[in-house]
Amino acid sequence: MGRVTTNSITINVTREASLGVLPATPAWYELEPNTVNQFGTTIAKTERSPISRARSRRKGVVTDLDSAVEMEADVTLEMLRYFVEGFLFCRAVGGDVYQPTASTTNGFTVPALSSAQAGRLIYNASGAKTLIFSRGFVNTANNGLEVLSAAVTAGGTNIPVAGNAAETPGANVLVAASIAGIRAAAGDLQIDAQGNITSTALDFTTTGITAGQVIHVGGVDTTHQFFNPANIGFARVVTVAAGKLTLAKRDQPFVQDDGTSTGSGGTPVAVDLLFGSFVRNVRVGDADYQEVPFQFENVSPNLMAGGLTGYEYAIGNWADALSVTIPLSGKATMSMGFVGLDTTKPTNTRATNAANAKAGGRTAAFGTASDIARLRVQDVDETGLTTDFKSVTFTLTNNVAGEKVIAKLGPKYLNAGNIEVDVETQVIFSNPDVIERIRCNRTVGLDWVMRNGDGGVAFDLPTGTLGGGGREYPANQSVLINTTFAAHQDDPAQGYTCGVSFFPVLPPVACA
Repeated sequence: MGRVTTNSITINVTREASLGVLPATPAWYELEPNTVNQFGTTIAKTERSPISRARSRRKGVVTDLDSAVEMEADVTLEMLRYFVEGFLFCRAVGGDVYQPTASTTNGFTVPALSSAQAGRLIYNASGAKTLIFSRGFVNTANNGLEVLSAAVTAGGTNIPVAGNAAETPGANVLVAASIAGIRAAAGDLQIDAQGNITSTALDFTTTGITAGQVIHVGGVDTTHQFFNPANIGFARVVTVAAGKLTLAKRDQPFVQDDGTSTGSGGTPVAVDLLFGSFVRNVRVGDADYQEVPFQFENVSPNLMAGGLTGYEYAIGNWADALSVTIPLSGKATMSMGFVGLDTTKPTNTRATNAANAKAGGRTAAFGTASDIARLRVQDVDETGLTTDFKSVTFTLTNNVAGEKVIAKLGPKYLNAGNIEVDVETQVIFSNPDVIERIRCNRTVGLDWVMRNGDGGVAFDLPTGTLGGGGREYPANQSVLINTTFAAHQDDPAQGYTCGVSFFPVLPPVACA
């Protein structure tokens, strides 16, 4: 046996089929933590301490066991997307994400499509078509934004796109082909007088767009955007009807547009709506509610006899605590805590498929000065309160706890309490209404969007209340307010506390 150094270890993760049980063919993913604060069990022992002339305690017994995994990492889209369903106890809806087993000249080879998946892949030769964004392939022809090139049916194993080359990804390579939006027929998408999106031919209920999801109105280039720049940007979908998307929380008030090159009476434009997957917390029993158990692998070279690698497995973990920190300058970071059933002793034997853990994907960090596209507190009627933040820390807690029984060392069950979502922030004192909202306990909302070359993610807390309100007066600077935001589920239109929307691709941001 030898010494294990921090830089030599690897932490991998997979989803379990049920709490503590791996699926037959688990799909492992390699993590990139900055620090691992805890991995493994904490054993409690109780010694004997009898009254005795020996004046000495006696050997005790093992009385309790707790298992946990805690780590801190840079915020990346890959890390967020992998774990967010676990933290929000909900399956992703919206745009599907596929991991192709191959690229061919006819498109991407994927597992057999369900009826629901096939229905969200829209192809009309002279009308709307689904946008696909792919990444991770060696051949550049297989990466980037593409348009579905033919219709698909349930049971099919090909997502058809034009211009691909033959390629089979390596076992450890993470590739993805994601629904990135929809391209409507020329002139079909319009903006009505209320700032909502309407269509005649496209049925929005077939696209996968879900009420509460944040979308981007307009494509990656001006060719597929509305004429008026005021009609380009992020917005939250309030309701989805066949011919109408009712919107809220727009980047700015949208204005009426008939979907032409002049905004009124010009050449019809094929406008894109960009969106991806969407995750939000839901009620227990909801069709989208799910409990996602994770298993972590700690790979420690040189740990075992003869210099062999040791493998430890933290089994049966539920996502408990997530914290995202956005400082004034630097990069956004996240800490994650998991509560588990147990952690195995180090062994020479590795779990099924762990040797094929996939690495890579969307791993670019988010700079807090350059990659925050939107950050604001708003009244529920969209009146802006403040956008000038000095720091933001978002925390989500599921209050997960293990339940123990006699004759079982460590928890036998895991229980989740109420979800609690809070934000601590410091803002510039530029609007007296902030103080009024705090004092009178008014309901407000908070949202922010992060974007980089890998795509984007939008966090939306539809309803909550501001607290604190103490001010600071630093010399030669703006007056500051220290305030908190406590999210609550009190919005009948949305019905969730926290929603997270992902974007496989967004329009590029010009370099400042």
